[in-house]
Formats: sequence, C-alpha cells, structure tokens
Amino acid sequence: MAAGGQGGRTRVPVDAEPKPGTAPNASPDGRFRVIARSTLPEEIAARLLALIRARELRPGDKLPPERTLASMMEVSRPVLREALRALALMKVVDIRQGSGTYVTSLEPTQLVSHLEFAFSTDTVALAQLLEARRVVEVGNVRLAAERIRDEQLASLESILADLRRVVDDPAVFSDLDIAFHDTVCAAAGNFLLGQFMAIINTLAKVSRERTGSMREVRQATLAAHARILAALQARDPEAATHAMQEHLDHVERALGAGPAVAEPAR
Repeated sequence: MAAGGQGGRTRVPVDAEPKPGTAPNASPDGRFRVIARSTLPEEIAARLLALIRARELRPGDKLPPERTLASMMEVSRPVLREALRALALMKVVDIRQGSGTYVTSLEPTQLVSHLEFAFSTDTVALAQLLEARRVVEVGNVRLAAERIRDEQLASLESILADLRRVVDDPAVFSDLDIAFHDTVCAAAGNFLLGQFMAIINTLAKVSRERTGSMREVRQATLAAHARILAALQARDPEAATHAMQEHLDHVERALGAGPAVAEPAR
C-alpha cells in the first residue's frame, strides 16, 4: 500500500499542514471536491455554483456543516467562509446564524437584486437596461392587445384612476406605475416575458425613483398610460405598440434631461 493514502491513493494536501479544527474523518462526498484543488475562494464558490447548475444542490438544501464542508473540499475554514460570504452577497446561499447555510430559492429577481446599485451608477449598464425594457415591454403590450381579458382591462382602468388620485405622492405613484406595467405583462400571457419583466423591475428601481420624483414625469406617465389603455381597450396591437414606445421614449429623455423634462407637445 502506498504511504500516506488508503487503498494506494496518496492524498495531496491543499495546505502545507492540516488546518486546526478540520474534520479529517468526515464522510467523503466527491461532489464537493474542488477540481483544481485550489484554496482560492473564487474556485470554491465556482464549485458550489456548478453543483447548483447541475441540480445536485437544489433550492432549500442545507449545506454540510462548515467544518465538514471544509474537509470535503480540502480547504481551510477561513477560505470556505470567504467563498460562502461571496455567494451570500449574490443571494445564492443564506447563512443563518446558529442554523447553517442553505441554498436560497434562486428566484431570478432575488439573484439580480444586488446588481441594482451598478445599474444606478453605470451609464452604459443603465442604457442597456432601458434597451432591454423596451424590447420586453413593447413585446408585452403587443401580445396583450391580442389577449387581454375584460377583467384585466377593468384592473388597468382602476389602476389608472388611482394614479390620478396619487399623482402628488411619488412613492405610491411608483408602486401603481409598476402595477400597471405588471398587469399589461400578465395580459400578454407569456411566462418567460413575465420573468424578464420581474428582473427589469428589480434592476430599474433606482431609475424609476429618479424619474418618479419629477412631477412633470408623473403627469406625462398618466397621459401615456391612458393612451396605452385606450389602445388595449380597442385591442389594437399597432396602436398599443406605438403608445408604449412613446412612453419609453419619454422615460429615457427624463433620465437624461433632469427635472425640466415634460411630455412633448402634440
């Protein structure tokens, strides 16, 4: 039998010497072994992400205890903690004090929520977000014009009436604005577009707050929503598309031009 290993296999330690507090006799689980045998936290995190992508770890699963997992991955506990902290910031795992570490629900909106700050400070990222919003929302409203049900039209009418009443309350107005667009999205009847819309709503929170703080923009939004609703009531895809495009054109101008922005003259 070869020295230093069991069954002829020589174990190559990752660190120069065993880390205190590790569990050398932990039950081996090849899933967690780090392929590159590296102590880099990035590679530890990448290995755990690979297990999630392969569905070997699923939403709600509890990871092995820290000491056991560090032994399985052949790394020190500080390195493992750093990797888990990074995954926690990404909302991939939830570290619960006294309970353990769990895979989160992995809902798309949860996973991208930490990117909100980047989209509020990076002009290129914001431009790409607006571009994506245009693709999704214009597609949504075109489908909605063909598929919308009477009860959904009634819901949009109610939301529009509420928007008129709270035009001087930016926070409530913003919530209702999102509800209006979400209702249009639901009327489109496409699950994937709904998921994309949820992600966009999460990432666009800061930009919505910025434009929603301007009364001129809120007034313009009211007028735009009224035109969108009229097109949907007529079940006219072309008119609905045009109304949504005009609305998003105005949103982009508001983000670039500041408080002097107003609805273009007609």
